[in-house]
Amino acid sequence: MTINKNKPITLDLCKLLPKAELHRHLDGSIRLTTLVELAKELDVKLPTFDNDKIGDYILKDKNCESLPHFLEAFQYTTSVLQTAPAISRVFYEMCEDACNDGVTYLEVRFAPVLHLEKGLSLAGVMEAVCDGLAQAEIRLRIKVRIIVCGLRHLDPSVTKDLAEIAWRYRSKGVVAFDLAGAENGFSSTLHKEAFALIRQKGVNCTLHSGEDSSWHSVADSIHHCGAHRIGHGIAVQENPSLLEYMVNRRIPIECCITSNLQIKGIPSLDAHPIRRYFDAGAVVALCTDNVTMSNITLSGEYKMAIDTFNFSVEEVVRLIDHAFSATFIEAPMKRVLRHDAVLQSIRLFKEHGYDVSGVLANKDYYLEAGIDVTGSPKNYHPIPSVTHEMLSKLPKADLHCRFEGSVSLDQMWQEVQLAKIDINKKFPSIKQPINDFNDFKNIIQKPHHDPETIDIAKRIMNTLLQTSDQLNRGFDNIINVALNDNVQYIEIVFRPSSHCQVLTQEQALAIIIAKRNQWEAEGNIKIGIVVYISADFDDPIDALAMAKLAVANRSNGVCGFGIFGNDPIPPNELHHYAKTIEYLRAESFNLVQFCGKFDIESIVSTIHVGGATRISGAFSIYKYPRMMNYLSAYSIPIELSQTDKLKTFTKDLSFTTPIRHLIDSNVPVVICSFRSSLYSSTRSDMLCEVVVNSQLNLKQVISLLRNPFTYNFQTYESKLKLKQRFNKLASDYLQSISINMDSLQ
Repeated sequence: MTINKNKPITLDLCKLLPKAELHRHLDGSIRLTTLVELAKELDVKLPTFDNDKIGDYILKDKNCESLPHFLEAFQYTTSVLQTAPAISRVFYEMCEDACNDGVTYLEVRFAPVLHLEKGLSLAGVMEAVCDGLAQAEIRLRIKVRIIVCGLRHLDPSVTKDLAEIAWRYRSKGVVAFDLAGAENGFSSTLHKEAFALIRQKGVNCTLHSGEDSSWHSVADSIHHCGAHRIGHGIAVQENPSLLEYMVNRRIPIECCITSNLQIKGIPSLDAHPIRRYFDAGAVVALCTDNVTMSNITLSGEYKMAIDTFNFSVEEVVRLIDHAFSATFIEAPMKRVLRHDAVLQSIRLFKEHGYDVSGVLANKDYYLEAGIDVTGSPKNYHPIPSVTHEMLSKLPKADLHCRFEGSVSLDQMWQEVQLAKIDINKKFPSIKQPINDFNDFKNIIQKPHHDPETIDIAKRIMNTLLQTSDQLNRGFDNIINVALNDNVQYIEIVFRPSSHCQVLTQEQALAIIIAKRNQWEAEGNIKIGIVVYISADFDDPIDALAMAKLAVANRSNGVCGFGIFGNDPIPPNELHHYAKTIEYLRAESFNLVQFCGKFDIESIVSTIHVGGATRISGAFSIYKYPRMMNYLSAYSIPIELSQTDKLKTFTKDLSFTTPIRHLIDSNVPVVICSFRSSLYSSTRSDMLCEVVVNSQLNLKQVISLLRNPFTYNFQTYESKLKLKQRFNKLASDYLQSISINMDSLQ
């Protein structure tokens, strides 16, 4: 077949392509003939019962003046959706129309409170919708899920009732909760209680935001309501830092281009920001909003977007994948849907004579999702065993290298001698004499540490990192050790107030930044700095001051803020850090926090109240499958290692190791070194222990090693470069030992 690189993508092909629709309203997607039939059947008054003329009152594809004008049509559609049979029928027919348009996955949203006029209860409305869903999935080749909508203009107590009904029906097809309606004057923050309930129950949420309001509405939806997706989001373009925040955290935007044009949210089709969002790395999903009022199909939206914004074949495949990746369906089903949609799209483009070389050129994007687009023969030979040598040669990243706990033992002993410190005199609680290196080693790297011996070791390490020279030598040592471990990216976790016997906090951080810049200039390693506070020693006032210091040095390599301690901050005490949390949110700054030592409550509060995008520890999470599913769905990584703490708090997990349990649940695990000075093992030794204890094969190891290159605190563009670096170095090494990395995906 002749390949035409400039062949235009047709509407007919768009109809054939498998598509996911994430933003379609039930009461905005009724067939006009059904509207008339139901109105006659239910004795509902319409402006006309003429099938040829009813569109004059419902369709808004011509001469729509504004959002309120657009919404006028809903008075007629909702008027016939007041009985269970009518609701079930319209739901099924909408699914049938979507299926005929090539939609293989559909999320339908509606507000149950709008369907109570003839005596239905909220539960009665939900049962009718669930019946329609069941009929669709039995009779049609489509997967369907439900999103329950609250309405901004209603009393928050009503929204909370709707949130309650949403989570009660999560086992019958409800996957998310939404907030719709006019934004101006009706902030999403008014409905925080409803979303607190939703988050507590582990239900997804998406909010209409930035449709007819400013970017502040989007920020409120994300920061105060915990939005996992944003509906419309055209105002995000007003704030580049908010867009970057959404890109970095992979918060998808449901783009309804025609709808936005009709309500005058954009002046013209080409003024829609979807292309800018896509080029910036955002996850964008083409959606219809209301197929009836807008008089459109999802295939038509794809065709319009392709023609208006010049999306290439590869970009169309990626747009299709974006939508499937942003679905609220359970993880195993999502993986299959993504896989099938991408490969089927490539096959259709090939069969119709289109050039798909761009897809192959971007194979790493698809391989990361577990989709091999190369079409190469599969290697069904046994996956090679993992050796210590492999682990030492493969590239690594370390997202938690605690500065005062990672200077090598040799360097620390050198500092003892340079400073002429008598360890026994400095630390009277140490009873055994410290006369030589071996004595010193037995204190720092005690075979079985307990809280008291760890505290002593930490105090000694901290004492040796107080002057400018000590900080400089310590930093150099940490990086040299990392390079010997084949580390390509590292995040140095630094507490300025730990190094203030001689220096100020600002001076201590400035020294670390200068060393970071010096090493990065050499090009052998990329370095991020995470400033942290200790909840054991720093009060909320200290926390806010450190957060401001971290943000002020964002352009100097400081990429995140951490809150750590021996114990997590209890949920009922997190409000003490409210000013710090609000400040970090306002600045769109990364937060990592220790949580989940004993229970799940601190994990929930850390993510949803604290806004952490990475969590540390979470030793108890293996007891809570729903929370593991939640972290998996939203790619919230956990920092872990084979530390004594992990082994102590998971010793009852006899049937598997906690790391293996998380990996099997698709939770992103990032193996970190933490305070490596407390242990005699190298990073490769530690990884080898993880591999042996968790019985990981090479494919799983590659995935595990790639995680920190994916979930670090760098910008999206930097992450892409780091992942490309990992893929190349790992592939080159494996190729040198006759292993094709692509065959491991």
